[in-house]
Amino acid sequence: MVRFLLRMAITAIGVLLVAYLGLITLRGFGPGLPVTWSVFGEAFVFAIVLGIINAIVKPVAQLLALPVSILTLGVFALLVNLAMFYLAAAILPTVTLNGGFWLTALAAIIVSLFGGFAGGMSARSERG
Repeated sequence: MVRFLLRMAITAIGVLLVAYLGLITLRGFGPGLPVTWSVFGEAFVFAIVLGIINAIVKPVAQLLALPVSILTLGVFALLVNLAMFYLAAAILPTVTLNGGFWLTALAAIIVSLFGGFAGGMSARSERG
């Protein structure tokens, strides 16, 4: 349970970073505004929703997109990741995607890097 909370906290920091960069908006939080506990809580909730979507919906979407992903040498997997980011933002009314396609793709990549880093840390701690 502690590893899960740590992973979500690190992912929430990634969400706060993309919000600070202005790529997404968390209920009024953006560039130059101070981080409060309520904003971190909203980022944490977004990280949890994104984690649930990535655990349930993303494997099915990746399986359905496997032929296209093979043809594009894995580039289509980025679009599946972006679709999961859009879905998580659509579920939460506190999250607004500010930019167009490319800025949202950048936001999804940054949050995924933070999530991957958190997953690598928790897997490393399980080994020893």
